Amino acid sequence: MASEKIKILVADDDAFIRDVLAAILQAGEYIVDTAEDGAEAFAKYCADPGIGLVISDMNMPKMNGLDLIGRLRGMNSDVPVIILTGNNEISIAINALNSGASDYLLKDENIQDAVSISVTRVLEKYELKKQNVQLMADLARKNERLEKEKVLAQKVQKNILPRQLNFPGVEIGTYYRPSDKIGGDFFDAWSTGRFIHYVIGDVSGHSTSSALVMAVAKGMLQSLGNTLHDPLAIVQTANRMLCDSLSDSGMFLTLVHAVFDEEKGELSLVSAGHNPVFLVNAGTVRAVDSTGPALGWDPNDTWTVVTCPCGKGDTLFLYTDGLTEAKNASGEVFGEMRLQEMLREFSSPGTMVDRIVREVETFCGGAFADDLAMLVATKK
Repeated sequence: MASEKIKILVADDDAFIRDVLAAILQAGEYIVDTAEDGAEAFAKYCADPGIGLVISDMNMPKMNGLDLIGRLRGMNSDVPVIILTGNNEISIAINALNSGASDYLLKDENIQDAVSISVTRVLEKYELKKQNVQLMADLARKNERLEKEKVLAQKVQKNILPRQLNFPGVEIGTYYRPSDKIGGDFFDAWSTGRFIHYVIGDVSGHSTSSALVMAVAKGMLQSLGNTLHDPLAIVQTANRMLCDSLSDSGMFLTLVHAVFDEEKGELSLVSAGHNPVFLVNAGTVRAVDSTGPALGWDPNDTWTVVTCPCGKGDTLFLYTDGLTEAKNASGEVFGEMRLQEMLREFSSPGTMVDRIVREVETFCGGAFADDLAMLVATKK
Protein backbone atom coordinates (compact mmCIF):
# COMPACT_ATOMS: atom_id res chain seq x y z
CA MET A 1 0.00 0.00 0.00
CA ALA A 2 2.69 2.48 1.02
CA SER A 3 4.45 2.18 -2.36
CA GLU A 4 1.31 3.55 -4.06
CA LYS A 5 1.84 6.90 -2.29
CA ILE A 6 -1.72 7.20 -0.99
CA LYS A 7 -2.68 10.64 0.31
CA ILE A 8 -4.10 10.72 3.84
CA LEU A 9 -5.90 13.69 5.40
CA VAL A 10 -5.58 14.00 9.20
CA ALA A 11 -8.15 16.23 10.94
CA ASP A 12 -7.71 17.04 14.65
CA ASP A 13 -7.93 20.25 16.64
CA ASP A 14 -4.98 19.07 18.77
CA ALA A 15 -1.79 20.14 16.97
CA PHE A 16 0.32 17.59 18.87
CA ILE A 17 -1.89 14.69 17.73
CA ARG A 18 -1.83 16.01 14.16
CA ASP A 19 1.95 16.21 14.13
CA VAL A 20 2.44 12.78 15.71
CA LEU A 21 0.09 11.08 13.26
CA ALA A 22 1.58 12.93 10.29
CA ALA A 23 5.10 11.85 11.28
CA ILE A 24 4.05 8.18 11.68
CA LEU A 25 2.26 8.12 8.33
CA GLN A 26 5.00 9.94 6.44
CA ALA A 27 7.49 7.40 7.79
CA GLY A 28 5.25 4.80 6.19
CA GLU A 29 5.69 6.67 2.88
CA TYR A 30 2.17 8.04 2.76
CA ILE A 31 1.51 11.59 1.59
CA VAL A 32 -0.09 13.50 4.48
CA ASP A 33 -2.16 16.66 4.67
CA THR A 34 -3.72 18.05 7.87
CA ALA A 35 -6.76 20.06 8.97
CA GLU A 36 -7.58 21.77 12.28
CA ASP A 37 -11.28 20.88 12.26
CA GLY A 38 -13.97 19.06 10.33
CA ALA A 39 -14.96 22.05 8.20
CA GLU A 40 -11.40 22.54 6.95
CA ALA A 41 -11.07 18.78 6.37
CA PHE A 42 -14.25 18.73 4.28
CA ALA A 43 -13.10 21.73 2.23
CA LYS A 44 -9.71 20.13 1.59
CA TYR A 45 -11.29 16.84 0.55
CA CYS A 46 -13.62 18.61 -1.88
CA ALA A 47 -10.65 20.44 -3.38
CA ASP A 48 -8.52 17.31 -3.69
CA PRO A 49 -10.31 14.17 -4.91
CA GLY A 50 -6.98 12.33 -4.76
CA ILE A 51 -7.28 11.95 -0.96
CA GLY A 52 -7.55 8.22 -0.33
CA LEU A 53 -8.16 8.13 3.44
CA VAL A 54 -9.39 10.47 6.17
CA ILE A 55 -8.37 10.20 9.82
CA SER A 56 -10.64 12.42 11.90
CA ASP A 57 -11.03 13.28 15.57
CA MET A 58 -14.57 12.82 16.86
CA ASN A 59 -14.82 16.13 18.81
CA MET A 60 -13.70 19.18 16.87
CA PRO A 61 -14.95 22.77 16.52
CA LYS A 62 -17.08 23.90 13.56
CA MET A 63 -17.72 20.32 12.39
CA ASN A 64 -17.25 17.14 14.43
CA GLY A 65 -16.20 13.75 13.10
CA LEU A 66 -19.74 12.39 12.84
CA ASP A 67 -20.90 15.39 10.84
CA LEU A 68 -17.82 15.11 8.62
CA ILE A 69 -18.74 11.50 7.80
CA GLY A 70 -22.30 12.60 7.06
CA ARG A 71 -21.12 15.33 4.68
CA LEU A 72 -18.75 12.95 2.89
CA ARG A 73 -21.37 10.25 2.47
CA GLY A 74 -23.90 12.89 1.46
CA MET A 75 -21.77 13.71 -1.57
CA ASN A 76 -21.64 9.98 -2.42
CA SER A 77 -18.00 9.64 -1.42
CA ASP A 78 -16.96 6.20 -0.18
CA VAL A 79 -13.52 7.38 1.01
CA PRO A 80 -12.57 5.35 4.09
CA VAL A 81 -12.67 7.27 7.39
CA ILE A 82 -10.89 6.32 10.63
CA ILE A 83 -12.33 8.04 13.73
CA LEU A 84 -10.16 9.08 16.70
CA THR A 85 -11.93 9.01 20.04
CA GLY A 86 -11.25 9.23 23.78
CA ASN A 87 -11.69 6.36 26.21
CA ASN A 88 -15.10 7.61 27.32
CA GLU A 89 -16.49 7.95 23.78
CA ILE A 90 -16.70 4.27 22.71
CA SER A 91 -20.47 4.37 22.22
CA ILE A 92 -20.08 7.46 20.01
CA ALA A 93 -17.36 5.71 18.03
CA ILE A 94 -19.68 2.76 17.44
CA ASN A 95 -22.30 5.21 16.23
CA ALA A 96 -19.69 6.55 13.81
CA LEU A 97 -19.08 3.04 12.47
CA ASN A 98 -22.82 2.67 11.90
CA SER A 99 -22.77 6.00 10.07
CA GLY A 100 -20.06 4.91 7.62
CA ALA A 101 -16.71 5.05 9.42
CA SER A 102 -14.28 2.26 8.50
CA ASP A 103 -12.56 1.96 11.90
CA TYR A 104 -11.94 3.85 15.13
CA LEU A 105 -8.83 4.38 17.28
CA LEU A 106 -8.52 5.26 20.95
CA LYS A 107 -6.35 8.24 21.82
CA ASP A 108 -4.19 6.39 24.30
CA GLU A 109 -0.58 5.36 24.72
CA ASN A 110 -0.90 2.73 21.96
CA ILE A 111 -2.04 5.08 19.22
CA GLN A 112 1.36 5.27 17.52
CA ASP A 113 1.36 1.49 16.95
CA ALA A 114 -2.37 1.20 16.35
CA VAL A 115 -2.61 3.85 13.63
CA SER A 116 -0.28 2.07 11.21
CA ILE A 117 -2.11 -1.22 11.68
CA SER A 118 -5.52 0.42 11.26
CA VAL A 119 -4.51 2.36 8.13
CA THR A 120 -3.09 -0.77 6.47
CA ARG A 121 -6.18 -2.82 7.34
CA VAL A 122 -8.65 -0.15 6.24
CA LEU A 123 -6.89 0.53 2.93
CA GLU A 124 -6.64 -3.18 2.15
CA LYS A 125 -10.35 -3.60 2.88
CA TYR A 126 -11.18 -0.58 0.74
CA GLU A 127 -9.07 -1.88 -2.16
CA LEU A 128 -10.81 -5.25 -1.91
CA LYS A 129 -14.17 -3.49 -1.93
CA LYS A 130 -13.21 -1.57 -5.09
CA GLN A 131 -12.10 -4.80 -6.75
CA ASN A 132 -15.38 -6.46 -5.83
CA VAL A 133 -17.33 -3.50 -7.21
CA GLN A 134 -15.33 -3.73 -10.44
CA LEU A 135 -15.89 -7.48 -10.63
CA MET A 136 -19.63 -6.99 -10.12
CA ALA A 137 -19.68 -4.32 -12.83
CA ASP A 138 -17.77 -6.61 -15.20
CA LEU A 139 -20.15 -9.45 -14.37
CA ALA A 140 -23.16 -7.23 -14.99
CA ARG A 141 -21.76 -6.27 -18.41
CA LYS A 142 -21.10 -9.91 -19.26
CA ASN A 143 -24.61 -10.87 -18.16
CA GLU A 144 -26.02 -8.08 -20.30
CA ARG A 145 -24.09 -9.40 -23.30
CA LEU A 146 -25.27 -12.94 -22.56
CA GLU A 147 -28.88 -11.76 -22.34
CA LYS A 148 -28.52 -10.02 -25.70
CA GLU A 149 -27.02 -13.20 -27.16
CA LYS A 150 -29.86 -15.23 -25.69
CA VAL A 151 -32.44 -12.92 -27.24
CA LEU A 152 -30.72 -13.32 -30.62
CA ALA A 153 -30.50 -17.09 -30.15
CA GLN A 154 -34.19 -17.13 -29.23
CA LYS A 155 -35.10 -15.43 -32.51
CA VAL A 156 -32.93 -17.88 -34.46
CA GLN A 157 -34.43 -20.83 -32.61
CA LYS A 158 -37.98 -19.68 -33.31
CA ASN A 159 -37.11 -19.60 -37.00
CA ILE A 160 -35.62 -23.10 -36.80
CA LEU A 161 -38.78 -24.65 -35.35
CA PRO A 162 -41.59 -25.17 -37.89
CA ARG A 163 -44.35 -22.59 -37.61
CA GLN A 164 -47.05 -24.47 -39.50
CA LEU A 165 -47.29 -28.18 -40.26
CA ASN A 166 -49.85 -29.14 -42.88
CA PHE A 167 -50.11 -32.55 -44.48
CA PRO A 168 -53.04 -34.01 -46.44
CA GLY A 169 -55.25 -36.20 -44.27
CA VAL A 170 -53.51 -35.23 -41.01
CA GLU A 171 -54.42 -32.70 -38.33
CA ILE A 172 -51.51 -31.41 -36.22
CA GLY A 173 -51.13 -29.43 -33.01
CA THR A 174 -47.80 -28.20 -31.58
CA TYR A 175 -46.48 -26.30 -28.59
CA TYR A 176 -43.04 -25.09 -27.56
CA ARG A 177 -41.97 -23.30 -24.40
CA PRO A 178 -38.34 -22.97 -23.28
CA SER A 179 -37.71 -22.69 -19.53
CA ASP A 180 -35.39 -19.78 -20.36
CA LYS A 181 -35.15 -17.70 -23.54
CA ILE A 182 -33.58 -20.66 -25.36
CA GLY A 183 -33.91 -24.38 -24.86
CA GLY A 184 -32.79 -27.81 -26.00
CA ASP A 185 -36.23 -29.24 -26.85
CA PHE A 186 -37.41 -29.40 -30.46
CA PHE A 187 -40.00 -30.95 -32.73
CA ASP A 188 -40.36 -31.30 -36.48
CA ALA A 189 -42.38 -33.06 -39.15
CA TRP A 190 -41.96 -33.39 -42.92
CA SER A 191 -43.36 -35.37 -45.80
CA THR A 192 -41.43 -37.37 -48.43
CA GLY A 193 -43.82 -38.98 -50.84
CA ARG A 194 -46.00 -41.50 -49.04
CA PHE A 195 -44.05 -41.06 -45.76
CA ILE A 196 -44.60 -38.50 -43.02
CA HIS A 197 -41.83 -38.14 -40.43
CA TYR A 198 -42.59 -36.95 -36.88
CA VAL A 199 -39.72 -36.05 -34.54
CA ILE A 200 -39.44 -34.73 -31.00
CA GLY A 201 -36.20 -34.41 -29.03
CA ASP A 202 -34.71 -33.15 -25.78
CA VAL A 203 -31.04 -32.19 -25.52
CA SER A 204 -29.62 -32.42 -22.00
CA GLY A 205 -29.07 -29.15 -20.15
CA HIS A 206 -30.52 -25.66 -20.62
CA SER A 207 -27.53 -23.79 -22.01
CA THR A 208 -26.62 -22.15 -25.29
CA SER A 209 -24.72 -25.37 -26.04
CA SER A 210 -28.00 -27.31 -25.70
CA ALA A 211 -29.68 -24.97 -28.16
CA LEU A 212 -26.77 -25.38 -30.58
CA VAL A 213 -26.89 -29.20 -30.38
CA MET A 214 -30.66 -28.98 -30.83
CA ALA A 215 -30.23 -27.04 -34.09
CA VAL A 216 -27.57 -29.46 -35.37
CA ALA A 217 -29.60 -32.56 -34.44
CA LYS A 218 -32.79 -31.23 -36.00
CA GLY A 219 -31.05 -30.43 -39.28
CA MET A 220 -29.27 -33.78 -39.23
CA LEU A 221 -32.48 -35.77 -38.71
CA GLN A 222 -34.35 -33.93 -41.44
CA SER A 223 -31.47 -34.42 -43.87
CA LEU A 224 -31.37 -38.15 -43.13
CA GLY A 225 -35.17 -38.39 -43.26
CA ASN A 226 -35.26 -36.98 -46.78
CA THR A 227 -33.45 -40.06 -48.10
CA LEU A 228 -34.21 -42.75 -45.46
CA HIS A 229 -37.66 -43.94 -44.39
CA ASP A 230 -36.68 -46.48 -41.75
CA PRO A 231 -36.66 -44.76 -38.31
CA LEU A 232 -34.11 -47.28 -37.03
CA ALA A 233 -31.63 -46.50 -39.81
CA ILE A 234 -32.16 -42.76 -39.27
CA VAL A 235 -31.63 -42.94 -35.50
CA GLN A 236 -28.57 -45.23 -35.75
CA THR A 237 -26.92 -42.98 -38.34
CA ALA A 238 -27.73 -39.82 -36.36
CA ASN A 239 -26.33 -41.43 -33.21
CA ARG A 240 -22.98 -42.19 -34.84
CA MET A 241 -22.73 -38.62 -36.10
CA LEU A 242 -23.71 -37.14 -32.72
CA CYS A 243 -21.25 -39.33 -30.84
CA ASP A 244 -18.45 -37.73 -32.87
CA SER A 245 -19.73 -34.25 -31.98
CA LEU A 246 -20.65 -34.85 -28.33
CA SER A 247 -17.71 -37.00 -27.24
CA ASP A 248 -16.41 -35.93 -23.80
CA SER A 249 -19.06 -33.19 -23.55
CA GLY A 250 -21.34 -35.12 -21.20
CA MET A 251 -24.31 -34.10 -23.34
CA PHE A 252 -26.87 -36.44 -24.89
CA LEU A 253 -30.17 -36.37 -26.76
CA THR A 254 -33.40 -38.23 -26.07
CA LEU A 255 -35.52 -38.60 -29.15
CA VAL A 256 -38.60 -40.11 -30.77
CA HIS A 257 -38.57 -40.56 -34.54
CA ALA A 258 -41.83 -41.88 -35.98
CA VAL A 259 -42.61 -42.54 -39.65
CA PHE A 260 -46.14 -42.95 -41.00
CA ASP A 261 -46.40 -45.01 -44.18
CA GLU A 262 -49.58 -43.79 -45.87
CA GLU A 263 -49.60 -46.67 -48.38
CA LYS A 264 -49.47 -49.34 -45.67
CA GLY A 265 -51.47 -47.36 -43.10
CA GLU A 266 -48.72 -48.13 -40.63
CA LEU A 267 -46.74 -46.17 -38.06
CA SER A 268 -43.18 -47.17 -37.12
CA LEU A 269 -41.28 -45.48 -34.32
CA VAL A 270 -38.03 -45.56 -32.38
CA SER A 271 -37.80 -44.00 -28.91
CA ALA A 272 -34.23 -43.27 -27.82
CA GLY A 273 -34.27 -42.82 -24.05
CA HIS A 274 -37.35 -40.60 -24.31
CA ASN A 275 -40.41 -40.51 -22.08
CA PRO A 276 -43.38 -42.69 -23.17
CA VAL A 277 -45.11 -42.06 -26.47
CA PHE A 278 -48.91 -42.15 -26.29
CA LEU A 279 -51.06 -43.61 -29.07
CA VAL A 280 -54.68 -42.51 -28.68
CA ASN A 281 -57.91 -43.71 -30.30
CA ALA A 282 -61.53 -43.49 -29.16
CA GLY A 283 -60.77 -43.01 -25.49
CA THR A 284 -58.06 -45.67 -25.28
CA VAL A 285 -54.45 -44.69 -24.61
CA ARG A 286 -51.49 -46.96 -25.34
CA ALA A 287 -48.08 -46.06 -23.91
CA VAL A 288 -44.93 -46.99 -25.85
CA ASP A 289 -41.85 -46.90 -23.64
CA SER A 290 -38.31 -46.16 -24.74
CA THR A 291 -36.94 -48.76 -27.17
CA GLY A 292 -33.25 -48.05 -26.54
CA PRO A 293 -30.74 -45.62 -25.02
CA ALA A 294 -30.36 -41.89 -25.60
CA LEU A 295 -28.27 -40.66 -28.51
CA GLY A 296 -24.68 -39.47 -28.13
CA TRP A 297 -23.34 -42.09 -25.73
CA ASP A 298 -22.12 -45.04 -27.78
CA PRO A 299 -21.84 -45.16 -31.59
CA ASN A 300 -22.62 -48.90 -31.52
CA ASP A 301 -25.93 -48.55 -29.65
CA THR A 302 -29.02 -50.01 -31.27
CA TRP A 303 -32.79 -49.79 -30.83
CA THR A 304 -35.92 -51.79 -31.57
CA VAL A 305 -38.74 -50.53 -33.77
CA VAL A 306 -42.37 -50.46 -32.69
CA THR A 307 -44.83 -50.82 -35.57
CA CYS A 308 -48.60 -50.49 -35.36
CA PRO A 309 -51.52 -49.82 -37.72
CA CYS A 310 -52.56 -46.19 -38.01
CA GLY A 311 -55.99 -45.40 -39.41
CA LYS A 312 -58.72 -42.84 -39.19
CA GLY A 313 -58.91 -41.18 -35.76
CA ASP A 314 -55.57 -42.58 -34.54
CA THR A 315 -53.44 -40.00 -32.75
CA LEU A 316 -49.71 -39.84 -32.08
CA PHE A 317 -48.94 -37.78 -28.96
CA LEU A 318 -45.30 -36.75 -28.52
CA TYR A 319 -44.00 -34.53 -25.72
CA THR A 320 -40.89 -33.77 -23.68
CA ASP A 321 -40.49 -34.35 -19.95
CA GLY A 322 -40.94 -30.66 -19.13
CA LEU A 323 -44.67 -31.49 -19.28
CA THR A 324 -44.88 -34.48 -16.94
CA GLU A 325 -42.12 -33.26 -14.61
CA ALA A 326 -43.64 -29.81 -13.99
CA LYS A 327 -44.04 -29.41 -10.21
CA ASN A 328 -46.61 -27.69 -8.03
CA ALA A 329 -45.84 -25.71 -4.87
CA SER A 330 -45.72 -28.95 -2.84
CA GLY A 331 -43.11 -30.51 -5.11
CA GLU A 332 -45.57 -32.96 -6.69
CA VAL A 333 -45.02 -33.63 -10.40
CA PHE A 334 -47.77 -33.36 -13.01
CA GLY A 335 -47.04 -36.95 -14.01
CA GLU A 336 -48.00 -39.34 -16.79
CA MET A 337 -51.23 -40.50 -15.12
CA ARG A 338 -52.77 -37.01 -15.23
CA LEU A 339 -51.72 -36.70 -18.85
CA GLN A 340 -53.23 -40.06 -19.82
CA GLU A 341 -56.53 -39.19 -18.14
CA MET A 342 -56.71 -36.02 -20.19
CA LEU A 343 -55.88 -37.89 -23.39
CA ARG A 344 -58.82 -40.26 -22.83
CA GLU A 345 -61.07 -37.25 -23.44
CA PHE A 346 -59.25 -36.38 -26.68
CA SER A 347 -61.04 -34.12 -29.15
CA SER A 348 -58.63 -32.56 -31.64
CA PRO A 349 -54.86 -31.87 -31.61
CA GLY A 350 -55.18 -28.11 -31.28
CA THR A 351 -57.87 -28.27 -28.60
CA MET A 352 -55.96 -30.96 -26.71
CA VAL A 353 -52.71 -28.97 -26.73
CA ASP A 354 -54.48 -25.84 -25.47
CA ARG A 355 -56.20 -27.75 -22.69
CA ILE A 356 -53.01 -29.49 -21.55
CA VAL A 357 -51.10 -26.19 -21.52
CA ARG A 358 -53.80 -24.56 -19.36
CA GLU A 359 -53.87 -27.51 -16.96
CA VAL A 360 -50.12 -27.75 -16.47
CA GLU A 361 -49.72 -23.96 -16.13
CA THR A 362 -52.36 -23.94 -13.41
CA PHE A 363 -50.75 -26.96 -11.75
CA CYS A 364 -47.22 -25.46 -11.54
CA GLY A 365 -48.28 -21.82 -11.24
CA GLY A 366 -46.50 -21.00 -14.49
CA ALA A 367 -43.10 -21.93 -13.00
CA PHE A 368 -41.48 -24.31 -15.50
CA ALA A 369 -38.07 -25.67 -14.52
CA ASP A 370 -37.58 -27.43 -17.85
CA ASP A 371 -38.31 -26.86 -21.53
CA LEU A 372 -41.63 -28.16 -22.81
CA ALA A 373 -42.57 -29.26 -26.32
CA MET A 374 -45.57 -31.14 -27.76
CA LEU A 375 -46.37 -32.55 -31.19
CA VAL A 376 -49.81 -34.13 -31.73
CA ALA A 377 -50.85 -35.69 -35.05
CA THR A 378 -54.28 -37.22 -35.79
CA LYS A 379 -55.14 -39.20 -38.94
CA LYS A 380 -58.34 -37.76 -40.35
